[in-house]
Amino acid sequence: MSPKQRILFASGLFASFGVSVSIIIIAIGGGFSAPISTLFHPPTPADVWTVGENIRDGTILKYSLTSIGSHSSPWSSLGGPSSLINATVAMSFHEENENKWNVTFSIKNATTTKVGSILLSKQQLTNAGPIGKDFVLFYVPIESSLLEIRDIALQPEYLAIGAEWNSIDVGLSTISAKIVTQEKIQTHAGIFDAFVLSYKIGDKTSRIWLAKDIPLPLKAEVYNAHNQLQYDYSLF
Repeated sequence: MSPKQRILFASGLFASFGVSVSIIIIAIGGGFSAPISTLFHPPTPADVWTVGENIRDGTILKYSLTSIGSHSSPWSSLGGPSSLINATVAMSFHEENENKWNVTFSIKNATTTKVGSILLSKQQLTNAGPIGKDFVLFYVPIESSLLEIRDIALQPEYLAIGAEWNSIDVGLSTISAKIVTQEKIQTHAGIFDAFVLSYKIGDKTSRIWLAKDIPLPLKAEVYNAHNQLQYDYSLF
């Protein structure tokens, strides 16, 4: 029996106790596969997380980042021999117009300092302008790590345990990326109440930590199907 079938079956039981079926409808719409007990406290619009939401003119986000070369993500087609090892990446957002941000990326590691500007859409932070040839090799590892959440959260999603955000086909199996737990995490930027988005391909479990009102993930540890670390980062 699928998660949605279980929820529909449970709705008949709940109805006999006078529980509103609106709870069931919300759960089905959110793609939940959480224990039935969580349905008594369904998420609200305040629990929705959207890529890039709450960015304002002048917002600066800074991360420590290690992105390994030959990226082979199941979520996007990006690839190629590019990497940033033990780098810091600062993104400074300035309003270009009502639809676009002009984002200045400042990248530093032990040997290199590079600055470049790229236009990103306010909706989903997708690329909205050309990328200079001298900056592409620096931007690709950022796009396939810090910004890869764009390919997982394709629409507003619930920060609620059991919420399925996306899925991929791996052979004959379907792998779900879903919110599995809530916990406090420590980053260089402070302590946050975070929700953990998780999926497993191969023997390693990938985890991405997200928090309400933070426009990009707080932290991530992501592996490929060969159990190799593809990237990790943390808000700095």
